[in-house]
Amino acid sequence: MAQTLESFVNRLRADGVEAGRVAAEQLRREAQERAEQVVREAEAQAQQLLAEAAAERERTLLRTRTDLQLAARDTVARLREALSQAVTQVLTQAVEKTLDKPKFLEDLIRDITTRYAEADATGNATLTINVAEPMRQQLTNWVIATFHQGAKQKDGFSVDLHGTLSGAGFEYHVADGTVEITPASVVQVLSAIVNPELRRLLSEAIKDTTGAAGDA
Repeated sequence: MAQTLESFVNRLRADGVEAGRVAAEQLRREAQERAEQVVREAEAQAQQLLAEAAAERERTLLRTRTDLQLAARDTVARLREALSQAVTQVLTQAVEKTLDKPKFLEDLIRDITTRYAEADATGNATLTINVAEPMRQQLTNWVIATFHQGAKQKDGFSVDLHGTLSGAGFEYHVADGTVEITPASVVQVLSAIVNPELRRLLSEAIKDTTGAAGDA
Protein backbone atom coordinates (compact mmCIF):
# COMPACT_ATOMS: atom_id res chain seq x y z
CA MET A 1 0.00 0.00 0.00
CA ALA A 2 2.83 2.36 0.95
CA GLN A 3 4.53 1.71 -2.36
CA THR A 4 1.39 2.37 -4.22
CA LEU A 5 0.85 5.68 -2.41
CA GLU A 6 4.40 6.76 -3.07
CA SER A 7 4.09 5.90 -6.75
CA PHE A 8 0.87 7.85 -6.89
CA VAL A 9 2.50 10.89 -5.31
CA ASN A 10 5.47 10.66 -7.66
CA ARG A 11 3.16 10.41 -10.61
CA LEU A 12 1.22 13.46 -9.45
CA ARG A 13 4.45 15.35 -8.99
CA ALA A 14 5.64 14.36 -12.47
CA ASP A 15 2.32 15.27 -14.02
CA GLY A 16 2.41 18.67 -12.28
CA VAL A 17 5.92 19.39 -13.53
CA GLU A 18 4.97 18.39 -17.08
CA ALA A 19 1.83 20.48 -16.93
CA GLY A 20 3.85 23.43 -15.72
CA ARG A 21 6.38 22.91 -18.49
CA VAL A 22 3.64 22.71 -21.10
CA ALA A 23 1.99 25.84 -19.72
CA ALA A 24 5.30 27.69 -19.65
CA GLU A 25 6.02 26.66 -23.24
CA GLN A 26 2.56 27.80 -24.28
CA LEU A 27 3.11 31.15 -22.57
CA ARG A 28 6.51 31.48 -24.25
CA ARG A 29 5.07 30.77 -27.71
CA GLU A 30 2.22 33.21 -27.17
CA ALA A 31 4.64 35.86 -25.95
CA GLN A 32 6.90 35.31 -28.97
CA GLU A 33 3.97 35.42 -31.38
CA ARG A 34 2.73 38.62 -29.74
CA ALA A 35 6.18 40.14 -29.92
CA GLU A 36 6.49 39.21 -33.59
CA GLN A 37 3.04 40.68 -34.25
CA VAL A 38 4.01 43.89 -32.47
CA VAL A 39 7.19 44.09 -34.56
CA ARG A 40 5.23 43.52 -37.78
CA GLU A 41 2.68 46.16 -36.82
CA ALA A 42 5.46 48.60 -35.89
CA GLU A 43 7.23 47.98 -39.22
CA ALA A 44 3.97 48.44 -41.15
CA GLN A 45 3.22 51.63 -39.25
CA ALA A 46 6.77 52.85 -39.85
CA GLN A 47 6.43 52.15 -43.60
CA GLN A 48 3.12 54.00 -43.66
CA LEU A 49 4.63 56.94 -41.83
CA LEU A 50 7.56 56.99 -44.26
CA ALA A 51 5.17 56.86 -47.25
CA GLU A 52 3.05 59.67 -45.80
CA ALA A 53 6.17 61.73 -45.07
CA ALA A 54 7.43 61.21 -48.64
CA ALA A 55 4.03 62.15 -50.07
CA GLU A 56 3.87 65.26 -47.88
CA ARG A 57 7.39 66.19 -48.96
CA GLU A 58 6.37 65.92 -52.62
CA ARG A 59 3.27 68.00 -51.98
CA THR A 60 5.32 70.61 -50.16
CA LEU A 61 7.89 70.72 -52.96
CA LEU A 62 5.11 71.04 -55.54
CA ARG A 63 3.43 73.85 -53.59
CA THR A 64 6.76 75.61 -53.12
CA ARG A 65 7.63 75.25 -56.80
CA THR A 66 4.21 76.51 -57.82
CA ASP A 67 4.39 79.42 -55.39
CA LEU A 68 7.84 80.34 -56.67
CA GLN A 69 6.67 80.16 -60.27
CA LEU A 70 3.67 82.36 -59.52
CA ALA A 71 5.83 84.79 -57.56
CA ALA A 72 8.36 84.93 -60.41
CA ARG A 73 5.58 85.47 -62.94
CA ASP A 74 4.05 88.27 -60.85
CA THR A 75 7.47 89.84 -60.29
CA VAL A 76 8.24 89.81 -64.01
CA ALA A 77 4.80 91.25 -64.76
CA ARG A 78 5.32 94.04 -62.23
CA LEU A 79 8.80 94.68 -63.60
CA ARG A 80 7.46 94.90 -67.15
CA GLU A 81 4.73 97.26 -66.01
CA ALA A 82 7.21 99.41 -64.07
CA LEU A 83 9.58 99.55 -67.05
CA SER A 84 6.71 100.36 -69.39
CA GLN A 85 5.56 103.17 -67.11
CA ALA A 86 9.12 104.46 -66.80
CA VAL A 87 9.56 104.43 -70.58
CA THR A 88 6.22 106.18 -71.03
CA GLN A 89 7.21 108.82 -68.49
CA VAL A 90 10.58 109.43 -70.16
CA LEU A 91 9.00 109.57 -73.61
CA THR A 92 6.24 111.88 -72.40
CA GLN A 93 8.69 114.32 -70.87
CA ALA A 94 10.86 114.32 -73.99
CA VAL A 95 7.91 114.67 -76.39
CA GLU A 96 6.26 117.41 -74.32
CA LYS A 97 9.52 119.34 -74.25
CA THR A 98 9.91 118.99 -78.02
CA LEU A 99 6.28 119.80 -78.90
CA ASP A 100 6.43 122.87 -76.68
CA LYS A 101 9.07 124.51 -78.90
CA PRO A 102 7.59 127.07 -81.33
CA LYS A 103 10.38 126.54 -83.88
CA PHE A 104 9.72 122.78 -83.98
CA LEU A 105 5.99 123.34 -84.49
CA GLU A 106 6.67 125.93 -87.20
CA ASP A 107 8.77 123.45 -89.19
CA LEU A 108 6.25 120.64 -88.63
CA ILE A 109 3.24 122.75 -89.57
CA ARG A 110 5.03 124.09 -92.65
CA ASP A 111 5.84 120.54 -93.76
CA ILE A 112 2.26 119.35 -93.21
CA THR A 113 0.67 122.29 -95.02
CA THR A 114 3.10 121.92 -97.91
CA ARG A 115 2.13 118.27 -98.33
CA TYR A 116 -1.58 119.03 -98.17
CA ALA A 117 -1.22 121.95 -100.56
CA GLU A 118 0.53 119.70 -103.06
CA ALA A 119 -2.16 117.02 -102.69
CA ASP A 120 -5.14 119.41 -102.78
CA ALA A 121 -6.76 119.42 -106.21
CA THR A 122 -8.73 122.65 -105.74
CA GLY A 123 -5.81 124.64 -104.42
CA ASN A 124 -8.26 126.49 -102.21
CA ALA A 125 -8.32 124.53 -98.93
CA THR A 126 -7.97 125.69 -95.35
CA LEU A 127 -6.01 123.78 -92.71
CA THR A 128 -7.47 124.39 -89.21
CA ILE A 129 -4.86 124.00 -86.49
CA ASN A 130 -5.53 123.88 -82.75
CA VAL A 131 -2.75 124.64 -80.27
CA ALA A 132 -2.61 125.73 -76.66
CA GLU A 133 -3.40 129.41 -76.20
CA PRO A 134 0.15 130.39 -75.12
CA MET A 135 1.52 128.65 -78.22
CA ARG A 136 -1.10 130.31 -80.42
CA GLN A 137 0.12 133.69 -79.23
CA GLN A 138 3.69 132.75 -80.15
CA LEU A 139 2.77 131.33 -83.57
CA THR A 140 0.19 133.92 -84.70
CA ASN A 141 2.63 136.31 -86.35
CA TRP A 142 4.46 133.45 -88.06
CA VAL A 143 1.20 131.95 -89.39
CA ILE A 144 0.04 135.33 -90.71
CA ALA A 145 3.35 136.04 -92.35
CA THR A 146 3.69 132.56 -93.82
CA PHE A 147 0.18 131.55 -94.87
CA HIS A 148 -2.00 134.64 -95.09
CA GLN A 149 0.11 137.40 -96.51
CA GLY A 150 1.78 134.87 -98.76
CA ALA A 151 -1.37 133.02 -99.79
CA LYS A 152 -0.77 133.52 -103.48
CA GLN A 153 2.61 131.90 -103.19
CA LYS A 154 0.95 128.99 -101.35
CA ASP A 155 -1.57 128.39 -104.16
CA GLY A 156 -4.49 129.53 -102.03
CA PHE A 157 -3.84 127.02 -99.21
CA SER A 158 -4.36 128.86 -95.90
CA VAL A 159 -4.00 128.06 -92.21
CA ASP A 160 -6.56 128.92 -89.52
CA LEU A 161 -4.93 128.90 -86.06
CA HIS A 162 -6.96 128.41 -82.82
CA GLY A 163 -5.91 128.29 -79.17
CA THR A 164 -8.27 125.54 -78.02
CA LEU A 165 -5.83 122.76 -77.16
CA SER A 166 -5.21 122.09 -73.47
CA GLY A 167 -1.59 120.95 -73.69
CA ALA A 168 1.54 120.82 -75.82
CA GLY A 169 1.49 119.88 -79.48
CA PHE A 170 -1.30 120.56 -81.96
CA GLU A 171 -4.11 118.99 -83.91
CA TYR A 172 -5.18 119.88 -87.41
CA HIS A 173 -8.42 119.51 -89.31
CA VAL A 174 -8.78 118.98 -93.00
CA ALA A 175 -11.67 117.82 -95.12
CA ASP A 176 -11.04 114.13 -94.47
CA GLY A 177 -10.68 114.31 -90.68
CA THR A 178 -8.59 115.35 -87.70
CA VAL A 179 -4.99 114.41 -86.96
CA GLU A 180 -3.62 114.75 -83.41
CA ILE A 181 0.04 115.53 -82.79
CA THR A 182 0.16 115.63 -78.99
CA PRO A 183 2.40 114.04 -76.35
CA ALA A 184 -0.21 111.33 -75.75
CA SER A 185 -0.54 110.36 -79.41
CA VAL A 186 3.18 110.51 -80.11
CA VAL A 187 4.06 108.53 -76.97
CA GLN A 188 1.46 105.93 -77.94
CA VAL A 189 3.15 105.43 -81.29
CA LEU A 190 6.65 105.39 -79.79
CA SER A 191 5.59 103.00 -77.01
CA ALA A 192 4.26 100.57 -79.60
CA ILE A 193 7.77 100.56 -81.06
CA VAL A 194 9.80 100.58 -77.85
CA ASN A 195 7.79 98.30 -75.53
CA PRO A 196 7.97 95.10 -77.65
CA GLU A 197 11.73 95.47 -77.88
CA LEU A 198 11.89 96.19 -74.16
CA ARG A 199 9.86 93.05 -73.41
CA ARG A 200 12.14 91.02 -75.68
CA LEU A 201 15.26 92.27 -73.91
CA LEU A 202 13.70 91.58 -70.51
CA SER A 203 12.72 88.05 -71.54
CA GLU A 204 16.24 87.36 -72.77
CA ALA A 205 17.71 88.74 -69.56
CA ILE A 206 15.41 86.50 -67.49
CA LYS A 207 16.33 83.45 -69.58
CA ASP A 208 20.03 84.21 -69.16
CA THR A 209 19.59 84.61 -65.40
CA THR A 210 17.58 81.41 -64.93
CA GLY A 211 19.96 79.52 -67.19
CA ALA A 212 22.97 80.69 -65.17
CA ALA A 213 21.19 79.75 -61.93
CA GLY A 214 20.39 76.30 -63.33
CA ASP A 215 24.02 75.76 -64.35
CA ALA A 216 25.17 76.79 -60.89
